[in-house]
Amino acid sequence: MQKKSESVKPTSVLPDQPIDRSWLAKSVAASRTFACSQPDPIGPAQCREVPEAVLQIEPQPLSAYDDNPVLNETGAAFIVGVTADCLKKWRQRKQGPDHTQYGRNGPVRYELEALMKFRDKHRVKLSS
Repeated sequence: MQKKSESVKPTSVLPDQPIDRSWLAKSVAASRTFACSQPDPIGPAQCREVPEAVLQIEPQPLSAYDDNPVLNETGAAFIVGVTADCLKKWRQRKQGPDHTQYGRNGPVRYELEALMKFRDKHRVKLSS
């Protein structure tokens, strides 16, 4: 019995360019025959079928992307360049970047914009 698996070809597309899905239509047409011609070099031959839903995906407008994502402590610490423990100490001392906490003992989240402002505010500028 052969196993069906989904395969998606990665593409890098700029937001203002249409997505070329011609390879996908050819792939679906070829996979419907269920004929496995050549085995993959790293494993046994498998038949792949691309679902119809993938063919109907439309590119999202630029406004659909979140330009100010919310990060957890680990992600925020990476951007600021400190440890998550350091961010925790700063919060206890009422220092550090602005954050949002959901409930008294709830999770803490940092907006990317607040982290970037914090970094810019603490940038050392050398005078020339």
